[in-house]
Amino acid sequence: MMPTCRSSLLQPDIRAALLAVFAILTMGMSPCRADLLIEPGDTVHISVADASRFDGDRRVDVDGRIMMPQLGGIAVQGLRLEEAGARIAEELAKRDILKAPNVLVEMTKYRPVYVGGKVRRPGSIDFEPGMTVRHALILAGGAGQDQEQNAAAVDIPELRAKWKTVSYQLLQVNSRIARLDSELARRETAAPPAAAGSVPAQDRDALASLDGNILKDRLQTWTENQVHLRDALALYDLEIDVLDQQSGLQKNERDLTGRQVETTRALVEKGLVPLPRLQELEHVQSQASQDLLENQAFMARARQSRATVEYELKTADINWRMEISQQMREAMADRTRLKAELEALSSQILNAGDDLSEATDRQFQTVVEIYRPNAGQKAPIAASMDTEIMPGDVLDISFLKGSG
Repeated sequence: MMPTCRSSLLQPDIRAALLAVFAILTMGMSPCRADLLIEPGDTVHISVADASRFDGDRRVDVDGRIMMPQLGGIAVQGLRLEEAGARIAEELAKRDILKAPNVLVEMTKYRPVYVGGKVRRPGSIDFEPGMTVRHALILAGGAGQDQEQNAAAVDIPELRAKWKTVSYQLLQVNSRIARLDSELARRETAAPPAAAGSVPAQDRDALASLDGNILKDRLQTWTENQVHLRDALALYDLEIDVLDQQSGLQKNERDLTGRQVETTRALVEKGLVPLPRLQELEHVQSQASQDLLENQAFMARARQSRATVEYELKTADINWRMEISQQMREAMADRTRLKAELEALSSQILNAGDDLSEATDRQFQTVVEIYRPNAGQKAPIAASMDTEIMPGDVLDISFLKGSG
């Protein structure tokens, strides 16, 4: 779950209740790093309990401020999420807009990373926590042409970048197929995905771990859904049984009242009982009949609802298998396409005089320099493919000819 800020001036018991609500509402949000500071270009989401007019996404402008109704510009540059929430809560209270504001601040979107130099698609890419230079390079289309090399040699870095990208995509598909196969069999673990190209072992393990977590969550959801449906059936059975017992009692009451009416009618005819007494009993008899009819209506609705739940329970497995089978079909088509693309790239690399081993990377060494303007870093930072990047980083990619 994304780290969030909750700033409150409420009493502990009220604050605890509201925080529980916020925790439910924020489940499933995109992850972020709590140590990253808010900077211009970021987009944050503001939620204020019981004051929805303040809710919404706010983009941090070039002056490091966000604009909010009734508050105007609030300076948040250089603050952590919880600090920004505290500042907003303080302003709301100080200006007597809210007496006890409870503010939740979340990171909606980081400022982008910029990739330039020898890449196929220079420009901005969305930042995600944990992103490395390798990820950014892949998203930028891989290493581009170095105009100082001859045409035959120039294609090699580009082809290898494509080859690695397709290798990773193929590994993703293989991992997804393994996970879907386990879902169909309802196995709790998936077989390791088939290796593809030259994807590093740590990336293979990370991908397998992600799909393993998805598998676990999917199976847990399936189990909980089955339990929920069976519990619903049990509740409807109990309701129907209670209504049936109630119906029996109501029938007995109606019949008893009917006999009393007949007896009283005979006594009225003989002048032994006044007419209002008979009318009173007839009213009771009518009410008993009405209660019985209402009970029967409730019984019919309960049985209909039970039949619906029973149908959902019986068809859940079929729908589950149909959904996964469709996903499996699409994944297998993707695998066939990517395999063909990888084979074509491999042939192009071999025809260019290179081979598919990692050692051939020595011919053209990729040089990466990171400029970090938000941190006041003027000098470039030398980076490797595994260097973790930050929001707003500017990556300059170049080639250095090796000794190979």
